[in-house]
Amino acid sequence: MLFAAFFCAAVLLLFGITYIYATKYATQGEIAEIEVEFARMIEEARISQYAALPDMIAKRLRERGSEHSFYLLQDRFGHKLAGNMAAMPPIEGGVRLNRPDKDKKPYVVASGHTLENGDFLLIGEDLVLLEEMDAVLIRSFGVSIAATVLIALVCGLLISRNVLRRVASVSATSRSIIAGDMSTRIPLRGVDDEFDHLAKSVNDMLERIEDLMQHTQQVANDIAHDLRTPLTRLRQRLDRARRRDPADGAHHEVLDRSIEEVDAILNTFTALLRIAQIQAGGTVSSTNPVDLSQLLESISEDFVPAARDGGRSMHARIAPHLTVNGDRELLTQMVVNLLDNAILHSTPGAQITVTAQQIAGAPQIVIADTGQGIPREERAKVFRPFYRIEPSRQAEGSGLGLSLVAAIVNQHRASIRLEDNLPGLRVVVAFPS
Repeated sequence: MLFAAFFCAAVLLLFGITYIYATKYATQGEIAEIEVEFARMIEEARISQYAALPDMIAKRLRERGSEHSFYLLQDRFGHKLAGNMAAMPPIEGGVRLNRPDKDKKPYVVASGHTLENGDFLLIGEDLVLLEEMDAVLIRSFGVSIAATVLIALVCGLLISRNVLRRVASVSATSRSIIAGDMSTRIPLRGVDDEFDHLAKSVNDMLERIEDLMQHTQQVANDIAHDLRTPLTRLRQRLDRARRRDPADGAHHEVLDRSIEEVDAILNTFTALLRIAQIQAGGTVSSTNPVDLSQLLESISEDFVPAARDGGRSMHARIAPHLTVNGDRELLTQMVVNLLDNAILHSTPGAQITVTAQQIAGAPQIVIADTGQGIPREERAKVFRPFYRIEPSRQAEGSGLGLSLVAAIVNQHRASIRLEDNLPGLRVVVAFPS
């Protein structure tokens, strides 16, 4: 549309310039012709001492027609002597007048002069030819504008579709990468144009990013695997040492604390490897239906005793027959982590609710508590690995629970958001329809 509007503006500008100059040229031509006619008549009238002017005017009107030619001869007292126009005050030089029959158009271009004997002579021509030329110009430019709009729309559509097709390929590649497929690349057309140059640069950048991510992920996996083995052996030795000397209570206490610390470290490495495996797996297949209602009811019942032991109350409001496509084990891990967080980071007396319902054809889970909540400015950061807000740094855990939840949510093409529960926190997980 902008393409068409630009060309229409250009055509209108051209029409305006052409119209002004054409009208000016035609008007000047009419005036020049009148001046020639005036000079010819005066030259002939001088021979007869201007007495023959009335007859000359009558002859001219018969020859040229009184419809488009206009003459007026009047004496010095303003009395009309000849012509087809009414008497008027003398006007020197060129002038534009109304036709004698005012109900008709166009105007009359005339030139008047006072003669040597005191008479006044006015000769004029109407602008019918100019009006016809204007009509032809307007029709011509009207057709030109229509053709310009049509051509500009077609050209603009073709150019826009071509550009949008290339942009769409970039968008599709970006969506694939966001979904976890780092191997996707922008297709090249092979025409070596600017889009191909841009696509090649972006592809080179994506390859570099993929190499760096794979290297980083491999290093993390290697570290996790390599450290798990000696830590596992260390735990086994600690456990054997504890069993060798059952009588030494102080020694047992030190060994028990050491074993707990080693278990925490092993759990951290297990969570890291799990996150890496989920992120490397992209998105889950859509061929495995999971009864979300049954899964949530089962997990909620299992957590009721743990919540009660900590002085919290737990309630579930789960709509029946909610189904999602995904991995049952991962979905269980997600819900367990969210309920663990709700119990761990809420104070005794807090209320925890698990709600599940169908909204706009899509299942939605809400886990809410009346605990201390998470500040608004911290909510986007808590999904980062090892990130913990200040009040929870002294609590148990490694800061990987919500990172694992985010990885599972992304793998199921779902979304997660944190909201105020006033007081406390609401965690909303919305699955695709």
